Parts: sequence; C-alpha cells; structure tokens
Amino acid sequence: MMHEAKSSKAAEKFAFGSKADVLAQLKRLLTEGEVCEQIAFSVQEWRENPSCVLNAILSRFSQGRLAVRSSASNEDGWHQSMAGAYHSVIDVDPDHVPLCQAVEAVLASYGDHPAAENQVLVQPMVENVALAGVVLTRDLDTGSPYYVINYDDFSGRTDTVTGGAESKCILVHRSRPQAIHSPRIRRLISTVIEIEAVVGSAALDVEFCITRNDRTYILQVRPLAARHAWVKGDDTIVDSSIGTLRDAITQRLVPEAGVVGSTTLFSDMTDWNPAEMIGSAPKPLALSLYRTLITDQTWWQARAHMGYRRVEKPLLVAFAGRPYIDIRCSLNSFLPADLPEDLATRLVDHQLRSLRQRPELHDKVEFDVAITCRDFSFATATDGILLSGFSLTDIRQLDRALTRLTAHALTAGEAEIPALTERTRLPVPKGGKGVQRMRQLVMSCIDNGTLPFSILARHGFIAMSFLRSLEARDALTPDRADLFLRSIHTVAGELVSAMFALSEGRLELADFLSCYGHLRPGTYDLLSRRYDEQPELYLGHASRAPEELHQFTLSAREHAATQALLDEAGLACDSDRLFAYMVSAIAAREEAKFNFSRYVSDLLVEVAVWAETRGLSREDASFLTIGDILAAPDSTTVARQVTKGREGYRLTRAVRLPQLITEADDVDVVRLPIGHPNFITSKSVTAPTAVVAGAINTDLEGCVVLIESADPGFDWIFSHRISGLITKNGGANSHMAIRCAEFGLPAAIGCGERLFNSVSVSRAVELNCAARTLKSLN
Repeated sequence: MMHEAKSSKAAEKFAFGSKADVLAQLKRLLTEGEVCEQIAFSVQEWRENPSCVLNAILSRFSQGRLAVRSSASNEDGWHQSMAGAYHSVIDVDPDHVPLCQAVEAVLASYGDHPAAENQVLVQPMVENVALAGVVLTRDLDTGSPYYVINYDDFSGRTDTVTGGAESKCILVHRSRPQAIHSPRIRRLISTVIEIEAVVGSAALDVEFCITRNDRTYILQVRPLAARHAWVKGDDTIVDSSIGTLRDAITQRLVPEAGVVGSTTLFSDMTDWNPAEMIGSAPKPLALSLYRTLITDQTWWQARAHMGYRRVEKPLLVAFAGRPYIDIRCSLNSFLPADLPEDLATRLVDHQLRSLRQRPELHDKVEFDVAITCRDFSFATATDGILLSGFSLTDIRQLDRALTRLTAHALTAGEAEIPALTERTRLPVPKGGKGVQRMRQLVMSCIDNGTLPFSILARHGFIAMSFLRSLEARDALTPDRADLFLRSIHTVAGELVSAMFALSEGRLELADFLSCYGHLRPGTYDLLSRRYDEQPELYLGHASRAPEELHQFTLSAREHAATQALLDEAGLACDSDRLFAYMVSAIAAREEAKFNFSRYVSDLLVEVAVWAETRGLSREDASFLTIGDILAAPDSTTVARQVTKGREGYRLTRAVRLPQLITEADDVDVVRLPIGHPNFITSKSVTAPTAVVAGAINTDLEGCVVLIESADPGFDWIFSHRISGLITKNGGANSHMAIRCAEFGLPAAIGCGERLFNSVSVSRAVELNCAARTLKSLN
C-alpha cells in the first residue's frame, strides 16, 4: 500500500545527524523497507582503542563481508550534503587487517585533523542485490514534484550509481505513483513515501538496494541541500498541467483526418529535431519562431514540391511548452504522393509499430524506420515489411513509387539545387522599421530562406541515403565514404579558413564580420549573442589551420559497382551524375542553412531593438511569442504577456517529459534512456573534456568538446584544434554530423540527456567511433 507523505509526530522527533544516526532512527521507525544492522564509532574511540573497536565489530559481524562507510558530522545536513566527499570501502573481509585498513582509508578521507565526533559506520554487505541506486524525492534542478530514480539492475553492486557509473533513470510524477508498472519500483516508492512521512520532508536523497527476493534496504537518507536554490512553485500547477497533457495526448492517439495511420507517437528528435535546434525546453520566442518559419507550413510545402504526400498540418506540437514532432505526420510526409491509400495506411501503422518496439530509433526515423527514397538498400529495408505480412505486390508498388520520386529528384536536382541555393543568397531586404520590418523579415525568411532550404535539405537526405547504401552494398568502403564527405567544399570549411586568416592578420575583422557576423550559437535564441555583437567571445584565439580539401575520384571498381546498383534500381542515371548530385545536394544543404540564418538573426536584432523601445530586456522579450510581438501590443498588454510567458516557462522547466511519448502514461512515468549516439568517422580519441554552453574565448586545443545542441552559430568550435565532439542532441544527418564528417573529426552526436550529463562531469573521455563506445575516464 502506498503511504502519502505527511507531517507526523514522528517527524517532530526525527533529527538529521550523521549517516549512522539517521539510519539508527529509521531502523526503529520504518515499517516498509529495512535498514541493515550496524556498528558506529567515533574517530576518538578508534584512536583511543582500535583493537577494542575491531573486536566489537568482528564479534557482531563474524560472517559475511562488510561495508565500512563514512559517517561524518557534516555529511548529511540540511544546508550541505557533502555527498561523495568522503570515502567508503565495500566488500571487506571480516578480519582484523583488512578491516583496519578499510577504517583507516575512511578516516584518511576526513582530512589531517578530523573532528573527534566524526564516525565510521560498519554494516554487513547486502547479498544477492538485484537492483540498487538512489531516489531523489524532487527533481534536483527545479524541485518539481517527481521521484527521480537512478538505478543499476545489471552489476549486482550497491555503489555503481553513487560512483557515477552508467545507470538507468525513471522519473515518477509524485501524484501518480500508481502509474508505475514494475512491482519492485512500486514497493520502493512506497518505502520512500513512508520515509518522507517519518522524516517530515519531501526533499530527500535516498540510497537503496533491492535483493533478488525483493527485500528493500535503505542504505542512506540525506536532505536535498539543492532545495535552497529552487524557485518555490505550486505542485498543484504541475499536477494540473500533467493531467491536461494526459488528456491532450489521449485525444491525439486516434485516427485523424488528413493523415493515414491509426495512432501516432511524439518525439523531440524526429524529423526537424526540435530538441537539437531550439532545445527541449525553449523560451516562447524561440519556439514560436521555429513553428512560424518551419513546422507550421513550410515543412510540408517543401515535401509536396518534391513529390511526397501532401500533409497540410503542423508538424510540431508543444506539450507544456516542450516541442514534439507528431511522428504520424512525419511518416505520412515521407510517402510518395501517388502511393495507394490502403498501402500508405498499412505502411505508416507498420512503421509506428516498429518504432514503438525500438524506441531508440526515434532520432533516426528517416534512415532506419521510414523508406524515403529508392536507394540501394531498398531490398534490406523492405525485409521487415515482408515479414510483417506485406505482399510482394505491395513491395513492387512501393518500389515503383519511390523510384519515380527518386528519379525526379535526381533529374530536377541538376537545375533546382543551384537555383534554390542562389535564392537563399538573396540579400536580406532593407527598409521599414519596428513591427513592419519584423513582418517583412518573417515573410522573406520563409520565401527565400526556410522554404528553399527545406527542399534542399530533402535533396541532402536523399544524397546521404545513397551514400550510406553505397557503403552498405560494398560499392564504397567506410574510409572511402569518409573521404568523399571530406572532399566536399562547404561553408564550414570557408568559416574555418576565414578564422585562420583573421588570426594571422590576413583578414580584417570588419571583412570577417560582414560575412559571418550574423551567426549566433542559438539561431532562434534572442539571448544568444551574434558574432558581430561580441566578437571577443568567439574570436581572438590561435585558430587551427584549415585542412586542405581532399580529392576524391571514383576508382574503376567503384564506378562499375555504383553503375550496377543504379541499373539494378532502375534509375536512369550514371555513376558520375549520382556523385555530382550528392556533392551538390550536401554542400547546398549546408550553405542554405547558413544563408537563411541571416534572416532569423536580423529578425532577432529587430526584436531586441523593439524590446528596448518598450523598456524590456532581451530576457523579457524572450518570453513573448513572435505572434505577440507582431500584434503590436500596447505597453500594458506587453507587460502582462511577459509575465504570462515567464510563468509558462517556469512550468515548462518544471514538467519533465520523455524524448519519445508512446502513450498517455508516459507523462507520469518518464524513462530517460541510456544514450545511443550517432558516431562519426571510425577514429578513436582519448582526451580531456571541455563543456561549452555558449561562447568561449579560451583555447580548446586537444579537448573533446561537449555542447548540448548545435547549429551554424557553433561552427567557431571547428577553428580550435579540438580532438572530438559530443552533443546531447542531434541526428545521424544533423548539421553537426555533416560538419564532423567533413573535418574527419571523431564525434558522438545525439547522446541523449543521461549519457551527456554523465560524460560532461568527466575530466576526460574515451571516444571510440569504430567500436561505437563513449566512456568516462575519471
């Protein structure tokens, strides 16, 4: 039975002291969960008579191995936890010498002159551990109402999670612990709720383990000292919001007019990858800009132009201000427009089922779930479809439709790609001011920026699909595919060359900024400064010399193998034309993205100027939507909208949601998966880490750089002599993946929250792209 946390008379008697004191009290008071037997002794007692202490321990615990743990007087207080500050030794033999050595190791961690009242705690080791970890009774960052459970269910040890090793994580909304499916986790939360009642606090850090026969042991309880940094909020607001989200998701998981498919899923890293581009909890201005410029209409207009199914719906839906892609809409938009309705419906349902079974593919949908063009891996891609009950007739229909679409892209691309690229190079229009100017920039950005870019991006994806399939069919080796990418001249290479010339005095700062001054690390973020606003943040370091462009020429074998694959696919194209298409499409995609960022950046400049005339800071304006601003509100309305936006954003940060939403209950029990990065190159590097949150004016030479998400504004990173790159967000064909492939830089793109947070606190990492591993080295 679940126990609600409450203020009880038991709490009045409970006092936090040392670890040993807390556990002794809990042992008397808990009815759910267990506390191990223990012996605790002070530093003074040990110094005065260690033999007596050892004899007492061994007479009490003569059988089984022991844990010798710190229990300092300042370790588990209300204002500081000192978590991890002191040493503990586990798995100690019950004998005088090893026990004495373990005690001395713990005492040594207290420093040269430990307080006499500091204790050492000795307990028998819990055996047959099935699951161990830590429960935080509040979200550590915001204090929002979640039980955050980090646990290890594979090593059989009790110290891996607290030691920083890889672990699993579940966040459970405090008002609905009944949504937990696992009986073990349900019992654990029941025990934690009782501890909250006994202690009289709902801000605790509880270390636990559960044995194979389902006995739950509490190993430590301490207050969450971080609670003092939280902005006090009302849990009922979060509770109400999650209830509303649950209803909204339930209403969307049904058939919908205008799209095929009986249900849908939601992901923050599918298709247009909002978590990568604007973050998983963006400010209202950034979110509204992304929607207006891309995901409301531009996205489907571009695909319809390419011959894909017309999906006249917004691609992005926001849940409590957190952006998600409606995957059903996305999958619909990857179907050829002339595919029969029945087959289209069955395909989308099959793809959604596949993604539900393999949720780790949610950021790789375009390559590993959907079939978006007729590349050379078509037979392999359709194997799963055949096994799922589709007929050979179905496969032939899909083959013909995709072949027509792909052939059109290859033919049209020869003229279309340079024409669209030229369109994105049009200068940002001048004239107008204030709201009128901002409206003009929004329309110009769509017409000459995001719409042509969206078409070029699809050409770029088709090109990358061909390249991957050439490698999969052994027409190219992995090394040759890497070399091909490194032979493509892109804007990233131009930027690195310009930075190097600037650092050597061969290029004037004004000339550099005239080309690149509009860049900012967060393309849609008003608080992210442009290069020309604060150049000292981005420039002035010893820049790396640009690598010479590698030459790539098809060998006779590669030429013949590629031509054979083109003939097999029924594509009227020769090898040289295909590779010319791939070069053109990949380079154009990157340049177009760079070019349309000018419009967005200039628009944000106008927003900042407008805000200043209204007496608003940039931060104030970031809580408005672009619709709020373009409506030209009066000062009273603006102030009210800013306040409303701030309150909404506080809720956005407080609500925790998973990367992939498959059912309504996912809002109550949030599973943060261990990351599955997209590894770039086949290189391996071991190097120190450098976490970059925005601009930085220090040298990153030799470091593996960690950034949360990336777009062209972060390209300055490549002018440093870095050893590798790790990002929290990003897909297999994301901007940063392309950049790293171009520079031959080992990278792990899109690690996910768990893995990224783990490696970001590491002093060094081993990034082995060939083995597809990323390890912290502490």
